[in-house]
Amino acid sequence: MQEGAEVPRGRGAMTRVRWGIVGMAFLGTTINYVDRANLAVAAPFISDEPNLGSFQMGLILSGFFWTYAVGQLLAGYLVDRYGARIMYTFSAVWWSVFTAAAALAQGFASLFGFRLLLGTGESPAYPSNVKVTGEWFPKQERGLATGIYDSGARAGTAAAAPIEAGLIALIGWRGSFVVTGLVGFLWAAAWF
Repeated sequence: MQEGAEVPRGRGAMTRVRWGIVGMAFLGTTINYVDRANLAVAAPFISDEPNLGSFQMGLILSGFFWTYAVGQLLAGYLVDRYGARIMYTFSAVWWSVFTAAAALAQGFASLFGFRLLLGTGESPAYPSNVKVTGEWFPKQERGLATGIYDSGARAGTAAAAPIEAGLIALIGWRGSFVVTGLVGFLWAAAWF
């Protein structure tokens, strides 16, 4: 749909598509929040690595937000320029690569670098959610659509601890990053 175009309402195929899109945005946001939280769940196991004390882990955990906050400024522009379909796909592939890459970390510098890159990769997610809501929903339905995709943040945060703890118990902390990264790739393919 083109920006500013009248959004059709009704019970037809277009309505199913619109609500399917917001459902996918909910899932993307959920995965996004699971991926950003998995380091916090894995931190006690990662802290056993040499040269990773509480100060270093604090920097690693906060590093995500440094690039995420700054990245959203550029991401909003890029979503407007290239569209949510392309940018959300790009974002999910990027964040999935660096989620999975955390399994390869060999100390502070690499884990910190992967975390900075994860923040950069996740920054287009919310601008993409806002863009699809604005393009696919009439004004009177945007509040509900926004509430649905934004609930993914809470769902992902709530799901992260049990999912990650289970994965860590089964395949270790490194394996948990690989699995959650793979989930993001699957979502990106479906979104595109």
